[in-house]
Amino acid sequence: MSSIDEISQSELSMLKQYSKIVDATNIVSKSDLKGTITYVNNKFIEISGYSREELIGKPHSIVRDPATPSSTFKELWQTIKSKNVWNGVVTNKRKDGSKYTVSASIFPILDAMGEIIEYISIRHDITQVLELSNKIEEMNAYNMQQEYLAKDKLEAGIVNDMDESECSVLHLASDILSGDFYSIYKMKDGSIFLYIVDGQGHGVSPALTVFAISSMLNQFVYSMKSIEELIEKLYPIAKTFLGEIEQLSYTMLMICPKKKSLIYTSGGMYPFLIKKGEEILKIKANNMPFMNFSPIPVCTTIELDVWDSIMLYSDGILEHENEDLKEYMPEAIMKNPSMIKDAMKKISEHKFEDDVTMIYLKNVE
Repeated sequence: MSSIDEISQSELSMLKQYSKIVDATNIVSKSDLKGTITYVNNKFIEISGYSREELIGKPHSIVRDPATPSSTFKELWQTIKSKNVWNGVVTNKRKDGSKYTVSASIFPILDAMGEIIEYISIRHDITQVLELSNKIEEMNAYNMQQEYLAKDKLEAGIVNDMDESECSVLHLASDILSGDFYSIYKMKDGSIFLYIVDGQGHGVSPALTVFAISSMLNQFVYSMKSIEELIEKLYPIAKTFLGEIEQLSYTMLMICPKKKSLIYTSGGMYPFLIKKGEEILKIKANNMPFMNFSPIPVCTTIELDVWDSIMLYSDGILEHENEDLKEYMPEAIMKNPSMIKDAMKKISEHKFEDDVTMIYLKNVE
């Protein structure tokens, strides 16, 4: 036997193996120039539900789904008649009327003169993949809908009695269940009470704790006579919501009716800012965060003869690594209040690792 024969036999053996692999893993058919089926493999018979005798000699339209636009097949034929390979996704119809979806490639086979002599179609059944993908899309859409509903319900608990001329608020939650909550109240006697609470950590537990604390504050606030009374009523209940290692950072302010003084209690938060003329006071926390073992918070009074604005903020605005936002930090805004709207817009365009809350309160009197 010559070496040429040996090579031919070797190549033939390999081609048979390749053909066997393709035949075992793909839906294969051949058709003549008019689209009449001349060959089908076992995979084609299995998925279509037709016998080999029912398929051979029939047009490929025997498995065509009537719902498929005719433009799809027009483009298919234009492509393969131009001696190009057509690739696409097609839904076919079984003998029993059920449908299946395939990813198909149709190849024109050319003779030695470069003329088309037949077409070979190789398909992959993607029905289950497509169904799974659709289910995932449906689940994602449902989850998104539920997240928006949850967000709406949570934000319904936020109170802001101030108008835009008096107060600007930026509140960006990194998750739908926010760890930051705030509210701003105008009391009957003319005083102003505002707070930010920040659950330390991410996820459901700190978010629900913050929501519970905020809900209690909303119930207690209008009936309280002083911030000390509010703390005495709130704190014992708040401790019951805190897990063994959970903590709650907070800042609460009560500005007197004539705005000449304020009482505050703060724990675990960055200093809040008070602007008086060109001076900016940084008021540090006077307590530790709420924890299930911490003592009842103390309140501190600050006398204010004249003040221009007050800024409360959570840690999310400071603990980021975006250089573009450095000029919009709380102290910079306090120094240049004309940039407040632009700052709010720029900050809201970014994604943060943590929740962001900024409350800018202006003294309009």
